[in-house]
Amino acid sequence: MKLRAVILAATVSAFAIPAFAAPVATVNGTPIDNSEVQAIMSMSPALAKEPNAHEQVVQNLVNMEVLSQYATSHNLGQSPDVKERLAMAKRQILADAAVDQYVQEHPVPESDIQAAYNKFVAAMGKKEYEVRHILVKTKPEAEKILAELKAGKKFSTLAEKDSIDKASAAHGGELGWIVPGMVVPPFAQAIETAPIGKPIGPVQTQFGYHIIEVQKTKALTPPPLSAMKDRIKAQLSQQEAAKFVSNLRSKAKIDITK
Repeated sequence: MKLRAVILAATVSAFAIPAFAAPVATVNGTPIDNSEVQAIMSMSPALAKEPNAHEQVVQNLVNMEVLSQYATSHNLGQSPDVKERLAMAKRQILADAAVDQYVQEHPVPESDIQAAYNKFVAAMGKKEYEVRHILVKTKPEAEKILAELKAGKKFSTLAEKDSIDKASAAHGGELGWIVPGMVVPPFAQAIETAPIGKPIGPVQTQFGYHIIEVQKTKALTPPPLSAMKDRIKAQLSQQEAAKFVSNLRSKAKIDITK
């Protein structure tokens, strides 16, 4: 993320973080607090690792303050365009504040995190499958390819020639190692029941008709909860925030002009 983008995203939130409040610079008597610098740095760990990152952020905040003062002294805030953008920014800030407060007041229970993790592990299954396929548009095409494979033609050659999945076709139809939960149900069911090294099909999905060959399998070890916890918690928090917004909408009188 570019430095300017990080600063623009973090400057507003910095005012809510008092822990580092101390001036790092003043511009015509207006202080720039260290809280703003720390907020920006915390939003981008990659930025924080850059040489002289602190100085870069300070200098950019000084530039922003200089420009802001110039805009104020020239009454740029009175233009219709700027007023509209300020109003939109205010609306977004207040909306973010509402969501942040709701999430803080409704933390995700540990039991919900555990349940979501258990569901994830169950969906992964117990095996991984090394798979290749040939995807075509019609069932007769797929049946013809399956017959050619049974007659001794090479899978990779037919995949390169006939498959409409060009990404895998360029590698002889190879899809690599697949967890059933990663793919659509008909494809997942096919790979879970297919014999090793024997093409099967046609298998129909919304993408077309597949000829599938499972080349190998191996036991699947799911990542531990500790490695997934932060991601699961964030996803559940997002879901709760979406319910919060939906609930507010259900109580509001909303008229959308078509």
